[in-house]
Amino acid sequence: MDWRLTKSLFIAAFLLMNLVLIYILYNESNDEVRELADTTNVLSETNIDTSALDGFENVEMKIILGDPAELEHEDDMSEEDTALTLPLDETVTFAPEGLKTYKDNSIYRGEEYHYDKVMSEPDTITFNQYYEGYPIFSHEAARLYFSEESASMTQGYVENIEESDYSVDQNVRHPKVIVEELYLQENITDNAVIESATLGYYIILEEEDQIMMRPKWQFEITDEDIERILYVDALSQTEDIIERE
Repeated sequence: MDWRLTKSLFIAAFLLMNLVLIYILYNESNDEVRELADTTNVLSETNIDTSALDGFENVEMKIILGDPAELEHEDDMSEEDTALTLPLDETVTFAPEGLKTYKDNSIYRGEEYHYDKVMSEPDTITFNQYYEGYPIFSHEAARLYFSEESASMTQGYVENIEESDYSVDQNVRHPKVIVEELYLQENITDNAVIESATLGYYIILEEEDQIMMRPKWQFEITDEDIERILYVDALSQTEDIIERE
């Protein structure tokens, strides 16, 4: 066997595979640019304000899995193994900053939760658990929920989070492309104002021993003087749109 010839063929095949990969990535990039250009043209014919969406940088994400943590505390008032409800210390200031200091210093994994201004109210304040810089959108399984009326804090935590072996990395859909789809599907009017778009994970399956989370965009929209919160899939157009009631 001519090893030099075999080595040359192997190198040639390797280079060819890389060229094919570069070609595929180039075409995908061009398709995204064309899609965004078409979207910009459509939106330019409306009064939809998308200025809050400027500056988006392309990123890849995939479905992730985790386990509901079994939380224990001697003062627990909850009957559930995966939820912890504790009385709130009377000395704690019931405001985002005061509760931030409290959860950072006194709550299990407290530093992994961050304030959710969208879901918080004057008498109920929410901090969502984060994974690699992205929020797990408000869900009892992955949040801190403070109630002023009951003077209590309820915690849920997802542990052992990892990427799903049955999912592949995909480019996140540009938020302006999604806004165009919302408009064309008559989910929003041509006078809508997109107040914010936040990329994160949404719990799509919760079982006793496993939680599945899918990348979603959280859109905060003002449309005809109505404030709306929509959760739209970040990877696929075929997934259902979820609206906060």
